[in-house]
Amino acid sequence: MDGFWLELGAHSGFNSYGNLLAILERVGLLSRLQRRVRVGFRLLVGGAVKSIPSQLYFPALALAPVRMLGLIKTGRTVAEYYGHIVGRRNYAAVFEPAFDAVICQPAGEFPADSLFQPRPRRKDVPRGFTLPGGLQTIADTLAGQMGFSVELGQSAREIRRDGKGWVVRTDRSEYGARALCLATPVATATQLLHAPFPEVAGRLAEIETAQVESVGVALPAARLSLPPVAGLIGRGEPFYSMVSRDTVSDAHWRGFTFHFRPGVLGEEQKLERIAQVLGIDQALLESGNIVSKLNQLPALRVGHGERAKELNQALAGHRLALVGNYFNGVAIEDCVTRSRTEFERLRGEGL
Repeated sequence: MDGFWLELGAHSGFNSYGNLLAILERVGLLSRLQRRVRVGFRLLVGGAVKSIPSQLYFPALALAPVRMLGLIKTGRTVAEYYGHIVGRRNYAAVFEPAFDAVICQPAGEFPADSLFQPRPRRKDVPRGFTLPGGLQTIADTLAGQMGFSVELGQSAREIRRDGKGWVVRTDRSEYGARALCLATPVATATQLLHAPFPEVAGRLAEIETAQVESVGVALPAARLSLPPVAGLIGRGEPFYSMVSRDTVSDAHWRGFTFHFRPGVLGEEQKLERIAQVLGIDQALLESGNIVSKLNQLPALRVGHGERAKELNQALAGHRLALVGNYFNGVAIEDCVTRSRTEFERLRGEGL
């Protein structure tokens, strides 16, 4: 397919991602940022594609500015906070499925103050962007330029303390270091730290995990009648969203990633639903143009901020860093910010 690519996880960067942009500037990627084509999201309702405004009840929405007065996010769920602002009818019809799509899990119990983080924007960078090879280009470039080795094909089996340092045993070898950083899903970090650091593992075990079953398909553009879209938000669908590659247009191919709710459909049923939504014959979905991935995401709950503070206190002085999407939020910038904070902490502790 001549290098055509799809994203199965994060789909875009934004000009509010200041820490990420600083890294891209340092490694020479800022000049290669690619502006996303401006196409909109739509709702899929009862099998029909609908515009978002067509599903809104505007009399209730007009009261939103008044309802926001004095309303505090902290201590409230997404459903409580945004449901109060936009009204229950609008929340159920549009905002609930849209928020579910953003974080690929039921968003109702998610902390309202962890969903969207206000950040300054860089006006010299496109509001939404990717790179010519997709966001994976960032990781590939860092691995090639930053002077460290990346060893794939190994699974970490055990972590143990060794004097003032750490040892990681994999299914191939052992690695020792003065300081250790775990960049894993929270459930994996919990398992690995159970023996050497039960205090931290116990706190991590309190963080729930959500799974999303992602399926990407690439299809000849000429075989599709669906107009260009950024994606479809599923309301009452077995998937949270379908995110399109139409934001990075290609002359010959179009790509779509469906983020399915876990355990709802089997593999064949997923392909059947994808064909129905795209309006194509299922025979077009051949093994060579399909890719699947099971992603894990933290299911944060109200009070998570206090839990994160307790984790940070437990980590202090142990030359152990935890990074990922289960501290401040699930966005790329949240992860980068956490990584930077942990690096600075370890450096201050004499890394």
